[in-house]
Amino acid sequence: MTDDTDDTAGVTTELVALPVSDDITLNGALWTPPGEVSDTAIALFHGTGAGFYYPLLAWLGPRLAAMGYMTLSLNRRDHSQFFGYYTLHDASMDHAPAIDLLCARGAKRVVPVGHSYGTVTAPYYVAQTDDARVPALVLISALGDLRIGSVRMAGGQEPYDKLVAEARAHIAAGDGEDVFVNAPMVPGDKPLPHRWSIFLDKRGPDSKAVPAELIRHVGERPLLAVRDPADPFPATTPPAREMLEAANPRLDYVLLDDVRNGRTDEKAHGFNGREAELLTLMTGWLAEKGLGP
Repeated sequence: MTDDTDDTAGVTTELVALPVSDDITLNGALWTPPGEVSDTAIALFHGTGAGFYYPLLAWLGPRLAAMGYMTLSLNRRDHSQFFGYYTLHDASMDHAPAIDLLCARGAKRVVPVGHSYGTVTAPYYVAQTDDARVPALVLISALGDLRIGSVRMAGGQEPYDKLVAEARAHIAAGDGEDVFVNAPMVPGDKPLPHRWSIFLDKRGPDSKAVPAELIRHVGERPLLAVRDPADPFPATTPPAREMLEAANPRLDYVLLDDVRNGRTDEKAHGFNGREAELLTLMTGWLAEKGLGP
């Protein structure tokens, strides 16, 4: 991390557990400011294969709280190893309990901050619900189209098409809920299990996991997208920026300076070493939009 100083003194950390059905409970961490609390709260939403404790989110949460923002990092039902077991729609609707909790604790507005796959679920939730409590969206390590990344993960269009055909055949045979192991997002990363049906829902050619389409349907809300140029994750790389900027004129896209001399680094996806830079950028943008503490 970037800073070893204690800049979160007085922040209260509370572990929360929100039951959303008989068999699903969403766990998370809520950070409350030590002094005056802003009317604007922040909800952090993780990416693929991660959870509320993802290092970047766990770093941002208490520091946002120290600045006056009540901040919650909450699992979706598709957190960690469960990514390939729940649909985009069902997982995205798990944003509502996070916003409900923050508003129940006194917030009047909640800004969703999605990281990686959270940049799919956050705009999907807003596009589906037009939740009036959400005044803006922040997308970090912003994806343009998960399908493009999925083609690259598969090794190209032809092997991707074969995988899609295999998934459709399994579904037609009635075993679409069977599980297979999908390729890792970047070489050397861990592969993720998927149900065949969920593969098509999240990664198939007709998937709605396309932020460049979703952000067309978020109303007049301003959006911020941020990327480290060293990020190698395929759905964040060009043409993701061009797609996102073309989709919504209210989007401010920030590409950080290249500090790795053109090299890629998986750690850049989580802004490792650049957390403080990201925090300053985000909070400055929020203040500019009238959403400061």
